[in-house]
Order: sequence, then C-alpha cells, then structure tokens
Amino acid sequence: MTKIDDQLNRREMLKQVATMTGGAVSASVILGVMSGTGFAQSVDIKDAAFSEAQLNLVSEMAQMIIPDTDTPGAKAAGVHDYIHLIVSEWYYPDEKSNFMMGLSAVDERSNGAYGKDFLNCSDTERHKLMTDMDNEMGEEKTFFQEFKELTLVGYFTSQIGAEEELRYEAIPGPYEGCIPFERVGRTWAT
Repeated sequence: MTKIDDQLNRREMLKQVATMTGGAVSASVILGVMSGTGFAQSVDIKDAAFSEAQLNLVSEMAQMIIPDTDTPGAKAAGVHDYIHLIVSEWYYPDEKSNFMMGLSAVDERSNGAYGKDFLNCSDTERHKLMTDMDNEMGEEKTFFQEFKELTLVGYFTSQIGAEEELRYEAIPGPYEGCIPFERVGRTWAT
C-alpha cells in the first residue's frame, strides 16, 4: 500500500469513527492517526503521562467499553497503550491536563460512591460509575465522551479491530453496489 492510499484509508476510518462517536474527532487524535501512530508490539513513549496504576485504570475502562465477545476486546487490541501514546505525545498541554484531571476524577467518584478505587469495585459498581459518566452532559465534550472516542479510534485502527471486528480485505474484489448485510456479516474496514 502506498503512503497516499494509507492516508486515504485513515481518513475514511476517521470519518467512520466520527460518525460512531456522534461528532467530530479531536484535532490531537486526528494528528496522531494521520501521522501513522498505530500499534507495535511495544510502545515507546518518550514522556509517559500515566503511572502504572493509571494505565491499568485506562485498560479496565476501555475493556468495559469494548469487551471480549466473539472477537477480542480493547485489552487484546492494546487500546490502553494507544490512549497512553496519544495523551502522552499528541495531546496539547491543556488537553493532557484536562484528560489527567478527568482520569483522577474517576477514582474520586469511585471513592465517594463506594469508598474504594475504581479497580477495586465490583463489576456492577464499575458499570454504574461508567453509566453515570456516560449520561453526563456539558457544553463541551466531557471526559468520558473523550475517553470513548479514544477507545473507539484506538480499537478500530488496531489490527484486531480492523481485521477481526470489521471485515477487512487487503485486496477487495469487484465493486458490488448493493448486497445483503447477511452476506457480508460485518461492517467493512476497507
């Protein structure tokens, strides 16, 4: 695949993710994806934003958004590493600060509601906390809306998301304008 084809596919993926998240994808996320930021077996972050505990929190929250089903979930796709990379190296300082405050607020809410950190809560308690965050509205994008955006972009631009969750063909066959969804079985990644 040429560099131009790769960028066109990334643009199409961003359009699809923006549609899924109900709006525009942030500039920092677009810059990260368009630059080719993606998954490798190990992620080398120059200025790590997350502690090990925060990375575990991000991993668990992302996994709750995209759990394992008949396809691997967010953890297997390395979404937590993707989020860490984007926040650490692509977010502007004010975006990074706001994200880190939002991440800290997750444990503050958890401690206030249940007297323990999010990771020590039961699945039911975690689900309630995330549902409450998901239902919050604001004039600007909330922390949880941003977190979901990063999770979706990270998942659907990963190899697992593109090849196992979406239907992917490196060299697609002839164009067929209208075919029954049952014949395809998944949304197309290409």
